[in-house]
Amino acid sequence: MVTLEMPLTIINMKNKKPTFGNAIKYLGLALPFLFIAPIAITIGFKALRKDGSYFILVLGIFLAVFAMVITATGVIKVSRYIFDKDNDKD
Repeated sequence: MVTLEMPLTIINMKNKKPTFGNAIKYLGLALPFLFIAPIAITIGFKALRKDGSYFILVLGIFLAVFAMVITATGVIKVSRYIFDKDNDKD
């Protein structure tokens, strides 16, 4: 009987240290939302006063919360890139 044995290799898919480019992508994605959200909120309040419609106001608030979450994620990634002490000398 013939058995074929293959060496078991473990592939680590997670990067040991976060990349700076990935953090900048998050911050770059958040930048337009940081400008669009206050404009949408202002238009939403004007639409609420005129028509009584909450749609644009709720959309603006959602965009503002999304912008804050993406910005916080980007800042966390930048801080991990800067302060991550990797002791592996591989």
